[in-house]
Amino acid sequence: MEQDLISIIVLAYNTEKYIEQCLKSIKNQTYANLEIIVILDGCTDHTKNIVRRLAKGDERIRMLVHENMGTCFCRIEGYLESQGKYIMYVDSDDYIELNMVELMHHKLKEYKVDLVHCQYKDLKGQEIKIPKNILNRNVKMNVEELEPQFFDLLYNTNNCNSICRELIRKKVMKGIEKIDKTLLYNEDLACNLHIYKQMKSILFIPDELYVCRKNINGISRSTRIEILHKKINDTCQVHYDLYNAVNDFGIQDKKRYKQMACIKLLMQLTFLFYQIEKKKKYNKDEYISYITTVCSQDSVKEMFRYFKKYPNEIELKKLGKVNYQSALYLLERQYTTLYKYYKWKYQFILLIEQKWSEFLQKWKK
Repeated sequence: MEQDLISIIVLAYNTEKYIEQCLKSIKNQTYANLEIIVILDGCTDHTKNIVRRLAKGDERIRMLVHENMGTCFCRIEGYLESQGKYIMYVDSDDYIELNMVELMHHKLKEYKVDLVHCQYKDLKGQEIKIPKNILNRNVKMNVEELEPQFFDLLYNTNNCNSICRELIRKKVMKGIEKIDKTLLYNEDLACNLHIYKQMKSILFIPDELYVCRKNINGISRSTRIEILHKKINDTCQVHYDLYNAVNDFGIQDKKRYKQMACIKLLMQLTFLFYQIEKKKKYNKDEYISYITTVCSQDSVKEMFRYFKKYPNEIELKKLGKVNYQSALYLLERQYTTLYKYYKWKYQFILLIEQKWSEFLQKWKK
């Protein structure tokens, strides 16, 4: 029986150190009927030459080249260019286990679902670490029975933030080109929200099939001031979509999940505002003015007002002492106090935590 064609879309930006391992892990899959679309976005290193070399003699690979169009644009273009019945995304600084496609395709067929979501491993240097897995079995969820299991994963964890651990039936991605193509940060969550609203069923499997490399040069880890500004704008936009998706999904426990969307936004904003302060590009008045501008957006004001009306102190405190205190200052619009907190106490607490962590690691050895 002829295999279904599966399109694997690889996004690459200056990953000459990793692209060969990534593509070889795809080329050598135990599932052979693949279309491999490699999208190079603004590469200035030798990534293109490496892709060309690996594509020789393998007609499954084709390459598209752009000049800094951004992650979301390239994700969507890969979908529009694909010919497969199913789609999978892999980032070029990561790689996948050799049986990933075969296993996920088999599971999709066996359970008759629109989407299969696997677990991942972290690659730090040469060491692979497996994060705590919240699933130890196959879990199928139909659209009629998503609550609360699925929405707990979507709203209360980062498990559904990445699109790169999914095998997706292409038809449930219809219309994804309408998403804001300029998104650089949280763009995967935006894509997944679109897909989840159209799927009829999803299967979570416990297998760790995707290997995620901590690439400090990737756009998501950039701390350039203009990138931080973009991250903050995108974070506000996507988490407002997550907040409103409570209504789109028809969730019964609206209050709880809207609270969780607000907490996710608070968690990311406290981190990003601290990154802005660390850059020392603004004086005190400029910094406070910037935070005021961000938090004066209608979407942010609406989410903060909602959370203050329906607070969830227990979940908010799970952010940790530092982020919890920062979140309170944001909610109460105490931006001057927040600035001072970041400038002195926040850095002191982080230093203590770092030293304590280093001590524990040495002690364990």
